[in-house]
Amino acid sequence: MRKNRILVPTNFSKQAEIAFKQSVFFSSKTNSDIFVLHVIPSLRKIDGSSNTIETIQNKADSLIDPMTSFAGGKIHTRIETGKVITQILNAEQELKPDYIFIGTDVSSKPLSSTTLRLLNHVDCPLVVFTNRSNKTGCDKIVLPLDLTKETKQKIDYTIKIAQVYNSEVHIVSATNFEDEIMCDIIKKQMSQVKSIFDKLELKSQIKLLKTKNDIDIMANEINDYADDINADLIVIMTRQETKLQKFFVGSMAIKLIRKSTVPIMCISPKIK
Repeated sequence: MRKNRILVPTNFSKQAEIAFKQSVFFSSKTNSDIFVLHVIPSLRKIDGSSNTIETIQNKADSLIDPMTSFAGGKIHTRIETGKVITQILNAEQELKPDYIFIGTDVSSKPLSSTTLRLLNHVDCPLVVFTNRSNKTGCDKIVLPLDLTKETKQKIDYTIKIAQVYNSEVHIVSATNFEDEIMCDIIKKQMSQVKSIFDKLELKSQIKLLKTKNDIDIMANEINDYADDINADLIVIMTRQETKLQKFFVGSMAIKLIRKSTVPIMCISPKIK
């Protein structure tokens, strides 16, 4: 039986270290193997010393060694040379990880191009950590709902995480209250989703957030709610089938990641 796998790209930044440590905590719960990947963009960019690869390996060892005893599976190191995105995607295709954990600097403008490009290309869930993502558990998950047909996929991943950590799931929707028909539809959907968690004996509750039909306002409301309840994870979809939906959800994902104080799991819908 194949073990669970987590791919952790690292550039040895503070954010990347947080992502790695979070992968170890998750591994301890799921017995997952961890693959730490560092990509050297070009051999011409290093000093040509014969000790360069050894130096990078030492950096990786100093990151990994203190955490080895806490992981539930083995921790592997990979050092590749080439384009960063290409090598990460190659590793994903080869390893077929269950998750990619990545650190990103939300203060950078624009948001890390590596993170954005991965959001548009990876097949497995991408869990994004900022330098503020320093909690070790996952007591509360925020699950924003919309009316897209990929909602079930997002629910399935949320269930997996909630079962690992015995999390409480907060089912939320940012909605314009003036649209009564839409409100009624979303309330019904939220109740249906809650019944799924109830049947699995997972704690959950519903919250309808009053907003306007504006991506910035909706993202702010979701992030504010996550802060108010001291959430540990937000689960979102990153893209949809139509061009309009892809633009909308992509913009929402970027704004949530940039403003969030908690990790965000980004799931790419599987088109059926």
